[in-house]
Amino acid sequence: MVTTYKRIIVYFAISGMLFSGLEVISRPFAHNYNGAIVFFSTSKLDLSQENLQILISIWGGFYSLTVAFISFQFVYRYLSLFHANSLEYFDGLGTVVWMVYPVIPGAIYSIIFHIFCQPDEYADSYVRWELFETYGIAISDTPRFFMVPFDASGTLRMESVVNISVDLFLIGFHYLIILYCGLQMHFNMKKQLKKFSAPQRRLQRQFFKALIVQSMGPTIFLVLPAGPVLLTPILSPLLDIKVSWQTGWMFTLIGLYPPFDSIAFMIIVSEYKIVIRKQLKLLIGDLSSTPVASIMYSKTTRTL
Repeated sequence: MVTTYKRIIVYFAISGMLFSGLEVISRPFAHNYNGAIVFFSTSKLDLSQENLQILISIWGGFYSLTVAFISFQFVYRYLSLFHANSLEYFDGLGTVVWMVYPVIPGAIYSIIFHIFCQPDEYADSYVRWELFETYGIAISDTPRFFMVPFDASGTLRMESVVNISVDLFLIGFHYLIILYCGLQMHFNMKKQLKKFSAPQRRLQRQFFKALIVQSMGPTIFLVLPAGPVLLTPILSPLLDIKVSWQTGWMFTLIGLYPPFDSIAFMIIVSEYKIVIRKQLKLLIGDLSSTPVASIMYSKTTRTL
């Protein structure tokens, strides 16, 4: 475990915790209604609509940041196998570069979302009764964002089109990087592993398995939930399909990704399992050395 890769794992864990923490504070939810998506906050905190809107925008940016950072991890592992000499560019000043890069698509996502999805009279009137009947909330009192690609005459609303296009591009671009690097490592792994010593081969295989799980994770928890949410407002008017979905429940899947990723990594890589066992033994030893635990242990021993 080289220093750079340790930093990558820690950085990713911290971003995952921030992502989940923002969700707890802003309490974002989404509802798909025919040709519209409305994102709104269910937070009970004493915050203004403007502040909650900012928190929802930042939370959405962390979604894009997560996908971008996973793609970077795949690039790093790909280079470590096939172009090991290039890894020196990720140290020193390179550390700042790779730490900042995932923030860029995250910031673009947040800014575009915050600018182009602001509520207006048409969007409010489009979903006002739907939200009141479904959730019992007054739309004017709720922090919210909208994506409504078509107006009443069927003309494209460019604000929503720009936002959806940027969202799909950021997700699709980084997901293609994940697929490319994953497939390249899969088909060329055996040849490259011959260059490593036996312990390193075992560790590299475990890392690769962990990366496969990591690629399944964003597919299941990040990409698949986003697809129906973003595409339904476009397809529903074109196909004349009536839709009323509480798609905010899919955010639960997004919130599950950070712990899923960390736990899977700890289970697959044997070095983590060894450390965890040692820590558990130390914890059990510390608990058994307490006075109460010693008395209970003595009584149990006498009973047996």
